[in-house]
Order: sequence, then structure tokens, then C-alpha cells
Amino acid sequence: IMGDQLNEAGATFLQSDNTSTGVLNDATTTTITIAMLFGAIIFTTASLAARLWLTGMWTWRNNTTSTTTTNNNGYSDSNGGRMTGEKSQPLDTSSLPSIYCLLYYSTVFGLILFYSYICENHPPYFHEEKTYDRDEFFFWTILVVVFAGGNSIRRNETIKMRSKQSTDSSNGGGGDRNGRGHTNNGSSRLQMINEDDQTQNTQNQVAPPPSPENEVLNRYQTEEWKGWMQFCFLLYHYMHAVEVYNGIRVFITCYVWMTGFGNFSFFYVTNDYSLTRVLQMLWRLNFLVFFLCMTHGNSYILYYICPLHTYFFLMVYVVMAIGKEKNYTKWWLRMKLGVCALIINLLWDTDTGIFEFVHRLFLSDEPVTGATMGTAWEWYFRSFLDHWSTLLGMVFALNFPIVSLFYRKLEARSRHRQWMGKTAMAAGMIFALCLWARGPLMYSKIPYNSTNPYFGFIPLLSYIYLRNLTPRMRSYSMELLHEIGKTTLETYLMQHHIWLTSNSKTILVFVPGWPRVNLTLVTFIYVFLSRKLQKLTLLLRGMLLPDDNSTCINSMVGLAVTIAGFYCTAFLVEGVAVTNLLTVGMVSMVSGGLLYQTVLDSSWSAYLKSVKEIKLKELTDEYGDDQSEMQEYSAELDEKNESIYTKSCPPLIGAMVLCVLGFTWNGFAFAGASAVGPLPPRCDAFVNDGLWIPIDGCDESSRGMAYRDFGVASYGTCAPHGNSYVWAWREQLARTHCRFSHRSEGKLKQSLNRRETVFIGDSMTRYVYHASVRAMGINESGDYDATGPKHADISNTLWGTTPFNFKWAPLAVDQLRILKDINRNAEGSDFRPPDLILLGGGAWDRLHVYATDEDRLHVY
Repeated sequence: IMGDQLNEAGATFLQSDNTSTGVLNDATTTTITIAMLFGAIIFTTASLAARLWLTGMWTWRNNTTSTTTTNNNGYSDSNGGRMTGEKSQPLDTSSLPSIYCLLYYSTVFGLILFYSYICENHPPYFHEEKTYDRDEFFFWTILVVVFAGGNSIRRNETIKMRSKQSTDSSNGGGGDRNGRGHTNNGSSRLQMINEDDQTQNTQNQVAPPPSPENEVLNRYQTEEWKGWMQFCFLLYHYMHAVEVYNGIRVFITCYVWMTGFGNFSFFYVTNDYSLTRVLQMLWRLNFLVFFLCMTHGNSYILYYICPLHTYFFLMVYVVMAIGKEKNYTKWWLRMKLGVCALIINLLWDTDTGIFEFVHRLFLSDEPVTGATMGTAWEWYFRSFLDHWSTLLGMVFALNFPIVSLFYRKLEARSRHRQWMGKTAMAAGMIFALCLWARGPLMYSKIPYNSTNPYFGFIPLLSYIYLRNLTPRMRSYSMELLHEIGKTTLETYLMQHHIWLTSNSKTILVFVPGWPRVNLTLVTFIYVFLSRKLQKLTLLLRGMLLPDDNSTCINSMVGLAVTIAGFYCTAFLVEGVAVTNLLTVGMVSMVSGGLLYQTVLDSSWSAYLKSVKEIKLKELTDEYGDDQSEMQEYSAELDEKNESIYTKSCPPLIGAMVLCVLGFTWNGFAFAGASAVGPLPPRCDAFVNDGLWIPIDGCDESSRGMAYRDFGVASYGTCAPHGNSYVWAWREQLARTHCRFSHRSEGKLKQSLNRRETVFIGDSMTRYVYHASVRAMGINESGDYDATGPKHADISNTLWGTTPFNFKWAPLAVDQLRILKDINRNAEGSDFRPPDLILLGGGAWDRLHVYATDEDRLHVY
């Protein structure tokens, strides 16, 4: 009977729920803006591709005179949309292949954003909660390190040859996730060596200058460094490994330190403080995060790594740009760094209100996604943790020649004296590292945070010294970790939506019930798309932000005007309450049609002419001066180009592509799950649809946890003789949006903090009360106590802020009396009624009041 009732209620729920829910009901204005913008781009790209195919010129899109030149970064710009390098030529608005490349790359980018939106808001299955297993966390960490060390250690020269992309050239000397600027030539850094060092060189007391692949902190080594830190950082997020939080915080310190070190090195060596350089770096750091914020309606502070590195990159730029012509004098840079240190101290380390004054124009106290206490507090918290790191990186960069010279001097001496010096230095480093590991590293989260800005440099410098201890160690890197390190920005950002979900709070599920298989599949897609996004970011930057100030400004203004125009359109659509996929599709088609026609008007004739010239040249080489073949091909091309078929079909094909995407979106919205949020009210149809299932405490995971946490070596009973039972909900269809899940202590605290909860009932209600208290972290609640009364009220104040009480009321009349007392007290102005009341009972009434049929009749 219960099953029939559940099925009937569920059917009613599905019928009513799906007829009232629109695909874009919960979409923000920025989400609709992105849908319209990339819808127009996709329409134009599909239409142009169709036009090229129908006219027979698809195979010639790479061979026109204006597009056959391969740039010095390894890209042929009109390679049919294929990405074979890292940087493209500047956009030529009169060249159809150049425009098509821009549209193609933008289309791929838009489709990845669409995929991330589907994963976040309309996934095929419910998002799952994270689970942490210490054994598994360290298993994966050791496995990757061992594999990387055993199978991917390569000489840096080998990695250089095998690599298909050069981060140095594509970043203009820097610009990965941490904004670190690289230099191609290790010896160029040594220009900072003073005259005394030059004199020592001439006296043959120093080893010769190293090659770029053998320099201290060479590019391959720093990419490897970022790679293994990024792996641990991502695994920490995936498993919610809070016990390694302090170590992960050090990794963030290292990233921010690299921002100061790399960008200082770049500015010092190149003396390039142009607007182009600033825009290119800001594009690298913020291009993807900007569109993610718009697509998902999130705040910038949610992806705190990007504002952190942007902020400190600008700090480095300002420090280096002021009086830049005097940067090569002995004291000017040191004076500027001293003033910077003073400003940092006043902003973060003194309670003068300067921090609030400086940032009040950009931050507020309003809660937003990613900053529940407001962006002002969130930014202070995030920036405080590493407010000295960038300056320390700059100081290290300024003294980098001394570090390099130190190694070279030691390595020019005899092996015995060399190792005596290195060992003595290493002993001091390790001693300091041990003091830090036994001290601040062991603190809990909040106390540790207060120490990180001042002691986080200890493990950082220790790693740098020990990693560069010998020339051989500097000459080799782990290629696997080096590859991971190239895409730290993209893997950090996209983990929020296509690896994890709910802004990295839950797990994306494609294969329910098979967590490791699911991890493999989701990780493969995640890594593939992250690498693709890194290439797209650099490609689009190369096309729109070349090394020309006026072109960069025009590109940025054009992009801003385009986005603003679509935003205004989305705002108007919302204002007239016609926010749906049909409207978005129509706006995209109209905008795409206008763009398509504009592209044809500006570039098609020149493209057609260049194709004819190339083909006629080929025919001349093949047939000599025979004009008949040439005339026949020219006439055929003109006929195809002028036919109604080739003119009318491309926009129809573009519209069909948009319709396919629209139907896909609608299908996932109808049949898929939803983003994590409050359950719909009608989910009560399924709240009791579950069962008690046995859990075997003797499995591998449980045994390992028992040994680590309690020192247990073996169990007395195992399945099927000693099962424990836990409640579990049956799987519901994803489209019900009824995602029941376990609530952790943190989530319960977030929901119940400063709210009063009262349980009223008998012994069974008391058991529920104790179970609820245990779920909130008080494990001893309900322990047997022979000294206390058996039936009595219980009072608790959780976390010092949340009343959580039980009132003994075994009979219905007792429960009614307590409720009347609450209502009576609520009439007074000083009494605050409970926020939540849970009633339970019936057993005592059946036992003592309704014991027999005669008792029941007597009561009536």
C-alpha cells in the first residue's frame, strides 16, 4: 500500500513539476547574455562553414595568400580551426580565413561554457557529496609521484624538444595561473650581477654560466613545481581533505610568491611596461574567469585565485614602473621595495582602517556567492594569508644572481668542499623546516592562518634550495608534472563546474554507483577541456591583443561594446517576461545573420579572388597556357557562388545547429537533475521511500579507518553475522530534483546556527535527539549514565550559539501542555519561540491509555 501511494504521489509530482518549470526560470541576466552572444557566434560559424563547403572552397580556406604564412609561434592561423601551436596572428578583418578562425575558436570556447553550464545546472544524475579517506588521498598522491618519477623524468632539453608549445613566447615572458613571468634565457637574468661578481668570474673562481635548461629555478622546474602542487590542490578539493589544509595553504603561498618572482624578472630583463603587456597579462589571468562568472552568475571573488594574482601582478607592475629608468641603479629598486613593504604593513598588519578605505569602492558587506560575509571580509581574508608572498618573490628575484652565483661558486670547488658547503646550508634549512613542521604546521586551521604570511616562506625556500642542490637535479624534470603545471589556471577554474560541481562543493556524476569509473571518465573530460581552454585563451589573445597598443584598445572596446549590447538585450527580454529558449534562439539567429552578412560583405570577394588566383596558378603549372581549363574552373566557381542554393542554405544550416543546441539544452533541463539547492516542497512524496541497509564494517575502507583512528586490528563479527544498518533513500529520477543526502556537521551548523530547536516526546524521540546531537559533532551524546535521571529534560547549547533541547513528554496530553506553554509565552514581548519543534510519541499512550479496547472506549 505504501509503495502504491508513493508511486501515485510521485507521478502527480512529476506531472505538475515539469509543466511549471521553464529552462531559463533560474538563469541570471548574464547567463542569458552569454547564451545570446555565443548563439550568434555559433550561427555565424556554422553558416560560414556551410557556405565554404557548398561553394567547393572549403579545402582552400588554408591556402589563400593571406593565410599561408605560419607565424613564429607554430600556428598556421587558418588551419581549419585546428590548434597546432600556442599563438595566432593578429586578426585581419578583411581576411575571411582570419575571421573564420576567430569565430571557430570562439565557437569552441562557447560550447565548453555550455557544457559547464549543463554539468552545473542540468546534470544527467544528482550531484554526489564528497567523501574523504586518508588512505586513498595519500595513495593517489604517492601513485602519481612514483609514476611521474619512474616514467616521466626527462632531461630539460628533451622536454623542450618534445613540447609543442612554448609558454615563454605565448605568455610574452610570463602569464600562467600565478602570473609568473618566465625568461627564455637563463643567462639574461645574470645581467643583474654586479661588477664585483663580474670580477670574480674573470678570476676563474666561478663555474661558467649555466644554460637556460640548467639554471636555478629554470622554466621546466617551475612548471613541474606548479604541477605537483596543483595535483595535490585538486585532490584536496575533490576529497575535501581538510586535515591537509595547512599544507595546501603553503602551496597557494608558493603560487603568489611566483607572481612576484616571475613578473619582477620579466620587467627587469625586458624593460617592457607597455599597455599591451598589461592587457595581455590581464587577459591571461581573467579571460576565462570573466566568462565563467557571466555564464554561471557567480561573483569574481568565488574564483579567488584570479583576483589574488591580478591584484599582486598590478602591485609588481606599479612598483617596477615608477621611475623605471632608474631601476638599474644600485639603490632605487631597493628603496621602492622598502616603501612597498611599509605600505603592505600599513594595509594588512596595522589596524588603521587604511585597508577598508582603499578597497571600499570595489567591495561591500553584502553576501554573495563565494563570500557569505561579504566581499570586503572575504578579500581581506584571502589577501591577508599571502600579503607578504609577492614582495618576498620580488626580493628573491632582485637577488637571484647572487643565488645563481652561490651555486656556481660552490660547484667550481673540489667535490669535498662543495658538499661541505651544501650540506651545512641544507642542515640549516632542514632544521628551520622541522621547527616549522612541529610548530605552525600542526596548528588547527584558524590559528595557522594567522601564521602563514610570516612563516610560509620557510618550506618554500627549503624546497627551492634542496630541489636545486646539484646540476643534475636542475637538469631533469618530471614531464608529467610539467604538463600539469602548464594548465594550472584552467584546471583550477574548471574544477568548479566540470569535475566538481556546485562551485566545487559536490561531485559531478556520469556513472552512478561506480565512483572510481566515474572519476576516470570525468577526469579525462576535465583535463582534455582544460588543456583546450588554455590553448584557446592564448589563441584568442594572440588574435585580439597583438603587440600594438591601438589594436589592443580597439579590440577591448569592441568586445566590451558587444557584450554590453547583448546584456542590454537580455535585460529587455527579462523586463518583458519572455525569457525562454525560443526568444534566446531568435535573438541569436537575428544577430548571427547580421554578423554573417557583414563578414561576407567585408571579405568574401577578396577571398574568392585569392582562391581563383591560387587555382589558376596550379592549373597553369599543370596545363601550361591552356586557357580552357582555367575558364572552366572560374565559371564553375562563379556559378556555385551565385546560385540561390549556396546563398540560402548556409543560414538555414546555422539555424539548424542552433536548434540542435536548443533541443539539447531543453532535453537536459527536462530529464536531468538540477543544481544543489533547497528541495522542492513536493519532494515529501519520496521522503520515506527508502530502507535500512546493512553496512559491513569489515571491508577494507572501514578496517583502515578503524586502525588509523582507534588502533583496532580486527573485528569480532563481520557480515553476515554482525551488520550495522543505516537508512538510505531509493534512487529517484533525476528530473524529480529530489536529491536527499547526508548532512555533514558543517552543513548542519550552517543551517541551524543561532536557531533554537526543541524535541518534545518520549524515549524514542529522545533517541532521535541524541542521534541529531551526535551528527553535529558531540559524539558522547546518549552515552549510558547510571547517575542521572532516566526521564528528564535535556539542555544543550551547540557551538556556544545554538540552543538544542529535549523536553520529556511521554503522553499526548504532556506534549499538548508544552505546546500551550510555548504559545502562551510567545504572547510576551521578551520571549522568543523556538525556530523548530519536533514532536514524537504514541507508544506511551498505547501502553498506558489505550492498553485495552475498554480503555479506548472509556476515553471516547
